[in-house]
Amino acid sequence: MSKYSVGVYSTTPTEWRPARSTDLQAEISSLAAPEQALRADGWATIETWMVKYHRNGALTGIVIGRLESDGRRFIAQTADGDTELLLDRLSTGDPAETRVYAGSFGVGNRATVSDTRIDQLFPARPPVLRDDYKHILVRRDGHLLEITINRPEVRNSLHPEANEELDEIFDAYFADPDLWVAILTGAGDKAFCAGNDLVYSASGKPMWVPKNGFAGLTSRRRLPKPVIAAVNGYAMGGGCEIALACHLVVADTTARFALSEVKVGLVAGAGGLIRLPRTVPPKVAAEMILTGRRLSAEEARDYGLVNRVVDAGTALEGARALAAEILDGSPTSVRLSLQVMAETTAVADPVDAIEASSPALDERMTTEDAVEGLTQGPGVVEVSA
Repeated sequence: MSKYSVGVYSTTPTEWRPARSTDLQAEISSLAAPEQALRADGWATIETWMVKYHRNGALTGIVIGRLESDGRRFIAQTADGDTELLLDRLSTGDPAETRVYAGSFGVGNRATVSDTRIDQLFPARPPVLRDDYKHILVRRDGHLLEITINRPEVRNSLHPEANEELDEIFDAYFADPDLWVAILTGAGDKAFCAGNDLVYSASGKPMWVPKNGFAGLTSRRRLPKPVIAAVNGYAMGGGCEIALACHLVVADTTARFALSEVKVGLVAGAGGLIRLPRTVPPKVAAEMILTGRRLSAEEARDYGLVNRVVDAGTALEGARALAAEILDGSPTSVRLSLQVMAETTAVADPVDAIEASSPALDERMTTEDAVEGLTQGPGVVEVSA
């Protein structure tokens, strides 16, 4: 936050002593310290604070607080436009131990006077599709949702507004029972997504991503319905990380996959460093991460990053064909299968994973789809216990 120093002076001479900064720091570091909450939500108390005065006269309050629920410490700002009691208190009084309410958002943690006020400042967004978006195109076709990043002039790279729209769209997709499969692609024939919009980042404008991550996908803990990436052209940096976050990938022959962050002094922090070594052979992943090496569509398929390679310019058609195969099955079975796979990913032993209790397996045999499949399906139906 800020650096402070204090000097203590005396007229009484004393013998010179060598500095003990290293020992003192080690002693301080060994003391118990509260855990930090990177995302703070709930009632809290202010421990320390400051107010930033902008040249235009605006004020921004910054607080370090302690969550009442678990004692973790966090840093938060006041919300833009929130001129109520909290900012006044930070500016004029002694707000230590003042009770506040914290909320975490894509832009960071925000603190205000109450849970009611946080809801007013950041109203909940209904999970429904809008008629139009500024940076994204959406198309419904029965149970299929097609999502197109529509920024071809910057190779479909993403900035905060585009990320926010994608996050909203995926919220709506996962909440809509009539949508069973989604396809994500990029406009034009040059790029699926070139990652983060570096020109926007260099402009000095605030850069942030939704809590659900890049494109509203890379940090989303649950993807309960299938998402197919239709990769046409470059999937670079964050674009490759988006593809890695999707369940399935269809690429045309022009597709190129790379984690190119090292070329511009960055790291693949939206999941690439974690997901790529779990998807392709570790040595291949290390080479891609450390050198920015690009994989062709065929190489990506051979290494397991891509499911299908199709002719140039037909990535979306290929993804539609794959989606049709999924739609031909039971949507409930698809959803429950994804759930069980996600629940057992961290279970190393296959038998332990098979025997792990899952609500999805209990739900499976009580669904209308299961009853219909058993009574009206093919002559031979295998049912596992």
